[in-house]
Amino acid sequence: MRSADQRERPPTGPAEDLSPEELPWIRPSAFESLVKRPIREFLYTPYTKLASRVIARRYASQTQFPVDLWLWGQRGNDYEAHRRRLNRFVRLGNTKILVAGCGAGRDLVSWLPYAPRLVVGVDYLNYERAWNRSIDYLRSRYPRSSVRFLRGNLQNLDAFEDEEFDVIGSDAVLEHVTNFPAVVSEFVRLLRPGGFFYATFGPLWPCWQGDHYSGWDELSNGYNHLVMDQSSYQQYLGSEKREDHPELEEGRMWSKYGLFSYLRAIDYVQTLSDGGLQAQFTGVLIEPRGARCLRQFKGLREKLLAVHKELDLVIAGMTVIYRRHRRGTHRTRCLLARENRSSPVVLACLGSGLVWRVVAVNCVRRQHHPRRSWWGGLRGQSYDPRVCRW
Repeated sequence: MRSADQRERPPTGPAEDLSPEELPWIRPSAFESLVKRPIREFLYTPYTKLASRVIARRYASQTQFPVDLWLWGQRGNDYEAHRRRLNRFVRLGNTKILVAGCGAGRDLVSWLPYAPRLVVGVDYLNYERAWNRSIDYLRSRYPRSSVRFLRGNLQNLDAFEDEEFDVIGSDAVLEHVTNFPAVVSEFVRLLRPGGFFYATFGPLWPCWQGDHYSGWDELSNGYNHLVMDQSSYQQYLGSEKREDHPELEEGRMWSKYGLFSYLRAIDYVQTLSDGGLQAQFTGVLIEPRGARCLRQFKGLREKLLAVHKELDLVIAGMTVIYRRHRRGTHRTRCLLARENRSSPVVLACLGSGLVWRVVAVNCVRRQHHPRRSWWGGLRGQSYDPRVCRW
């Protein structure tokens, strides 16, 4: 839809305050807290495991990167499930967390129950009224945690020092950044060595309703942002604000200001790895309406597959957990793997100064039991950094 030159321009957004009138996530209903959340945790956990196995049979052969969990639609894609998963990789208590793209502040509510030392919410858009209303409640509700909000561009967060945060988290943001490599570079600068980056994002641009608007009226229109010319697409978006549907109006705003990354799933994975982060977990969400649209409308399917891969057309979102390499370990691991050495231990310098530690280098997991056993020789095996735990 947009040329390469247009995608490189710095994003420009509205200056007015976009705060919603109500902030229901500050004081959720008793039904939400006492009934819906426990039911989601109890039912969705086994459901997602079973569904992941079924979906993998259909799509795993088409992926260009390892996938740990497949989701069919939004079930199992809730904030609470993502926080629990991340907390298994890194204990969130007493950590310093940066919430990138916090919006009006809803995301912070799901981080604070883990009692981090500091949570800082940053967003490119202006939600000052919502932040002012939220911060007093959050500080009183979670006194063990310090809470801050500020406005900033994720490509250049000069307000923070290098290696200041233990965790950087982001929900429903990365599909909107216009220069993803620059954002990754900034996140790596802000993470301490060994720190974790978590993100869930979508819908991705090539997917059904990837522009957050197409398909609201008819199933067959879900790929209008890919098949229409610019003039027809602008006419489809319309010129009048959608006061009756805030989410559709938000989608129109994203398109108006060009706030999309236009990336595929593989592009995100490669950029994160190239930026110096090590994959720990990757989840992929398949859009059921996209799959149904491709099945029902054969002509549209043929037109789309002439340009795009089928998997890119149905991947609606992703959940990723990456880790910044510790100082002094990544190069040692790569050299040992490249030389195919199989000695059980080596001395590797970790961190700075004269800190030395004995490190087991034979860390490739055994294929027959990947969840429990991590010891295995490197001889005769290819080095995959995502299966090593240091």
